[in-house]
Amino acid sequence: MKFMYYINNIIYVLTLVLYTTIIFGMYMQVLLGIVQVLFFLILLFNYGKFSKTIQLHLKVYGIITTAFLILFWSLVSNTSGSIIFFFVVPMLIGTYFTYIIYKLNQQVL
Repeated sequence: MKFMYYINNIIYVLTLVLYTTIIFGMYMQVLLGIVQVLFFLILLFNYGKFSKTIQLHLKVYGIITTAFLILFWSLVSNTSGSIIFFFVVPMLIGTYFTYIIYKLNQQVL
C-alpha cells in the first residue's frame, strides 16, 4: 500500500506542477488517470480486506469514474465538451482517489 501511496502522490503533485505549462499538465493528467484506474483495479482484488468506509469510497470512485468515462466519450464524439469537464472534473476525481489512498494508508499503518 505504501508503494501505491507514494507513486500516486508523486504523479498527482507532478500533474499539478506541470499544469503551469497547461499542455504538459494535460498529458500528465492522462498518465495520472491511467495509474489511478490501475491502482483501483488492484485494490478491487483486496476489496474484502478493507473497512466498510474504504469499501464505500471505492464503490463511489468506481461509479464516478465509469460515469465520467461514458460522458467523456459521448462529448468527445459530439465535440461539444467544455474545459471544466475535460480538465477540472478529472482532477477532482483524481483528488478523491488520492484521498482514498491516503485513508487506506492510514489504516494499514
